[in-house]
Amino acid sequence: MQNKSLGIYIHIPFCKSRCIYCDFISSVDDCAQRDKYVEYLCKQIKMASKEYAQDYLVDTIYLGGGTPTLLDAEQLKMICAEISNGFTCNIKEFSIEANPCTVDKAKLIALKEIGVTRLSFGVQSFNDDLLNMLGRRHNAKQAEYAVTLAKELGFEVSVDAMIGLPNQTKSDVKYFIDRAEKLGVEHISVYMLSVEDGTKLKNLIEQGKLIAKSDDELAQLYEYACRCLEKYNFHRYEISNFCKNKKLSYHNLRYWQCLDYLGLGMGAHSLIDGERWRNAENFEEYYTGIDEGKYRYDLQKLSKEDMESEYIMLSLRLENGVDMAEFSQRFGYDFLNKYSQAIKENKNYLEITDNKVSIKYEYLQLMNGIIADFI
Repeated sequence: MQNKSLGIYIHIPFCKSRCIYCDFISSVDDCAQRDKYVEYLCKQIKMASKEYAQDYLVDTIYLGGGTPTLLDAEQLKMICAEISNGFTCNIKEFSIEANPCTVDKAKLIALKEIGVTRLSFGVQSFNDDLLNMLGRRHNAKQAEYAVTLAKELGFEVSVDAMIGLPNQTKSDVKYFIDRAEKLGVEHISVYMLSVEDGTKLKNLIEQGKLIAKSDDELAQLYEYACRCLEKYNFHRYEISNFCKNKKLSYHNLRYWQCLDYLGLGMGAHSLIDGERWRNAENFEEYYTGIDEGKYRYDLQKLSKEDMESEYIMLSLRLENGVDMAEFSQRFGYDFLNKYSQAIKENKNYLEITDNKVSIKYEYLQLMNGIIADFI
């Protein structure tokens, strides 16, 4: 009998091209590789269902990437059929990431037919010059069309905004939020650009061809984005995520609440019953592992202390903060007593009620330093 909920994340590692900032596990698209990958992904789903289906009820599914919408309708149907055949599902949210230039009406109708409820578009900007600089394959007009079409077909829609791009201004940030609001978007994820080693972006900055924003400039743009979103009644429920009409991401909320999730596909991570592991991060290793009946790499059994620190760290990213009753139930301690010193040191930054401890809205920029005092 299923008595625990489970979220399933499925990684689709294909892209038409690599953006200059990307360090994700992805591969430039190849049709033959796609077919083989879907075949092995379905094998892994079948293997995992034999281990977890008896004890878990799947209530969220998230297809991420890469660009999951590069798969054709039949490939997506195969993946979903394998999940529904192997697991008992009661889906309250089925999300898929999409590049705006990879969907049309036929593709969106196919997504509707397999049960997708939510589309997360990697828009990043509605400024064509910035999109070209990033190496994105879509333009602003294509992004607006994709969002409009998805809304017309009844999907919940989220868009990603990237903050802190070279040459980006406050006007660009405001325009993005204005356009998203006008298009009827009810969820926006705001990510500050991170310049990672080995990316084309890092090389261009080192060569002096692009100029990176300073930490202060990044913080100012982020705070400005928050103020613009507030004006449209977007509610920040997590440090990078804003929604209106309660259209939050239930699957991502699972990560922040330290609930069980199963990662399927190359490079995906899992956390189930206090154990964390990753899947192989290249095609050859992934296929070999599945053929040999194994897919867990770097398996780690989390200690009670590990889980407690992670719970605090992730909870303090959320507007609701640490739920003291849940903390006591999970770990057997009174939160206020155990962390009285950290609370005292940060009392000006914290909101403390009868049932929760959270970081005050205006001090979320200091989050990392505050959390460090607790863990």
